[in-house]
Amino acid sequence: MSDTDPRSRRVVVPGVRWLRFPRRLETEYREYQCREAVEGFRVNAFYILLLYLLLITGIYALAPEAVRGRWLATYIWVGVIVLVAGGLAQVSTLNRYFPWYAGLGSFLAVAVSMAIPGFIDGSVSVQLAHVSVIYALVIVYAMVGLRFPVAVAACWGGGLLGWWLSERFGHGVDWQVAHRTYTGVSLLGMFLCYTSEVRDRQLFFNQRQLLRQQQRTQALAERLHRLSREDSLTGLANRRSFDEALDREWRRCQREQQPLTIMLVDVDCFKAYNDHYGHLQGDRCLQQLSSELRRYGRRGGDVVARFGGEEFVLLYPGIADTEAQQLASRICRSIRALAMPHSCNPDTGEVTVSVGVAVLTPGPKQTARALLDAADRALYQAKQSGRDTWRLYEPPPRVRLVKDDKGL
Repeated sequence: MSDTDPRSRRVVVPGVRWLRFPRRLETEYREYQCREAVEGFRVNAFYILLLYLLLITGIYALAPEAVRGRWLATYIWVGVIVLVAGGLAQVSTLNRYFPWYAGLGSFLAVAVSMAIPGFIDGSVSVQLAHVSVIYALVIVYAMVGLRFPVAVAACWGGGLLGWWLSERFGHGVDWQVAHRTYTGVSLLGMFLCYTSEVRDRQLFFNQRQLLRQQQRTQALAERLHRLSREDSLTGLANRRSFDEALDREWRRCQREQQPLTIMLVDVDCFKAYNDHYGHLQGDRCLQQLSSELRRYGRRGGDVVARFGGEEFVLLYPGIADTEAQQLASRICRSIRALAMPHSCNPDTGEVTVSVGVAVLTPGPKQTARALLDAADRALYQAKQSGRDTWRLYEPPPRVRLVKDDKGL
């Protein structure tokens, strides 16, 4: 099922409500959420530490003098937890472990905050200690960036551990106060964390849909662009693409004063081949020929294109006469080596080609069209020479006019 298919929303939308996408999408979301959470925590760790300092200094000022030292000695560990988690968040190689160390740090911070009231005497001191529980829960649910299940496990698990420590080693937790601080704030924090993750999942899904749609649009545009420049039968460049390449390479060779070679390749007796074997077999023949000719266009500026019908054209920038002739000879031999039957070719009984070659170093008074015409004339000469061969175009010698002195 496509990601952009409306039917996929019937699978994804319940996943938003239950905080669980289908497996592959859930994996992508967790990677995305982890990256976003780490980036956010790198900044939030500073503010969390600042809030922590404001909390302990405020409580220190209000707490009875008898418990101030014990208070600071206990709460310093919460600051250590924040510092360690903030330091780990700065190490990019540990990003994928963020839910683990941030979750463990949150669990310990809540456990310490929940346990402290069980070790302090005096109603005022206990109430101040419970304020720290509120701070811890708000920070974990709203600022650390944990996913809802991890945040819930850290806060409730830490709360249970703190309660056990208080009952086992202290004088227990005053639940009349704890229900108004720990329990109430936990439920409120769960609601806020849940709604935040729902919005985050919806945003992720919508962004992903938009990105996929953009990728599909771009892929379709590239495919259309490729199809507009590609021959549908052979997969080679089409005439339009060849004309653009010829114009580009002509101007480049003119600037650099390098030779430019064009080869026109025509299948011998192809009309008779089509009439005898049928047009479908003729198409398969052209496809085989194009696959073979494609081997002769592996350099960066080389172009192998279908020129039209049974004609192909090859463009070679930077190739002079000698190398061009060697290539033309190799093309004729390699096509003959395919040994495709052609009973209507009286000379060989196999499919062969004729090649017209033209080489020219572009000058200011010359045109690319003239080079193409020269290759066409060379192809005509190859056909006249009996086919299955090649010819290099040579301009006719200049005719000199001689005056007749006898008539004077």
